Amino acid sequence: MSNLTKEYFDQQLGKLATKADLRKEVNKLATKEELQKEISKLATKEELQKEISKLATKEELKDEISELAGMIERRFDEVERKLDVREEVEKLKTQMKKVWDALHL
Repeated sequence: MSNLTKEYFDQQLGKLATKADLRKEVNKLATKEELQKEISKLATKEELQKEISKLATKEELKDEISELAGMIERRFDEVERKLDVREEVEKLKTQMKKVWDALHL
């Protein structure tokens, strides 16, 4: 029974990392200086706030969208009026019928 326990214990110990394994993994980590160098490239809170303050607010965007939608709607109505020639065509048909009738054609 004690052999079985010792054997199991040895197996479990064999699965643990060695000092060399841990050193190898630690060497892959960035140094404090490397981290500081990378962090120094990032924008500061103040710089971010300054850039964010330049962005439009939700209300400003809504107003702009409404204004653009109104412009598009007005332009569409204008184009629709210009393209709607049904009334004119009916008038011309009536005039042509009168001409044909007058010419007895």
